[in-house]
Amino acid sequence: MTLSSVTDGIDQVQFEHVRVLVLEDVPTGQTTLVDTAFEENGEELVETLEAEYGDIDRVILTHGDHGHHGGLAHVVDAFDPKLVMPADESKLYDHLEEADLDVEPDVAYEDGDLLEGNIRVVQVPGHTEATSALLLEDREILISGDTLDGADRGGMPEGYLLPPPALFNDDHEAAELNLYNLLEYDFEAVLVFHGSHVFENPKQKLDDFLVEREWNEWDPRTDDE
Repeated sequence: MTLSSVTDGIDQVQFEHVRVLVLEDVPTGQTTLVDTAFEENGEELVETLEAEYGDIDRVILTHGDHGHHGGLAHVVDAFDPKLVMPADESKLYDHLEEADLDVEPDVAYEDGDLLEGNIRVVQVPGHTEATSALLLEDREILISGDTLDGADRGGMPEGYLLPPPALFNDDHEAAELNLYNLLEYDFEAVLVFHGSHVFENPKQKLDDFLVEREWNEWDPRTDDE
C-alpha cells in the first residue's frame, strides 16, 4: 500500500489491484473518501486514513463492485461518516446485505445530481447498473469510478482511456455506448481507479476513441432517427 498526492487537494491510497481517492476540503472543511477498496484492504485503509487525515467526514461509493465498497464496514466503524451511494445500484445493496452490513445512505444519488462540494454525478450504465463518475465541476476533474480505465491497465500506452474489460462488464456494448454521457461535460483531467490517470486532453482522446469504434451506428451524432 502507498499513499501519494495526485494533484492539489487530492490524494490516492494505492493497493495491489485498486486505489481509493481522498478529497481534502471537499466540501469546505471536510474530508471525502471516494470508494473503500476490497474488504481485505479495510484495516490498512483505516490505519492510513487515521494517521494522515485524522477523520473522514464523508464516503462516496461509485458502484457495486467489491473492490470499490469492500472496506466500507471498516471505514464506518472507525469514522461513522456520511454515506453517499447510488440509488439504483442493486448490486451494491445486495452485496451490503450479504455482508450483513446494516447501513443506509444519507444521500442516495441519481444521474445528474449535484453533491455537496460541487460534485456532479454522471452515470454510465453498462459496467454495472448505475456505475457513476464524479465531476469536480469547479476544477474540471473527472473521477471515473469504473466508467473508464487508464489504457495501460490493458497493456496499452499511458495517457489514454479505455472502458473496463468486457469480462468485468454487465453489458459491454452499453458500457461503451454510454460513455457518450461523459462528453456532455467539460473535464481537463480523468482520475481512474485502475491504470494511470490522464491529464492531457482526456475528453478529446475519449471522443476520438468512440468515433473510431467499429459500430458507428451507436454514435448518437450519426443517428438519423
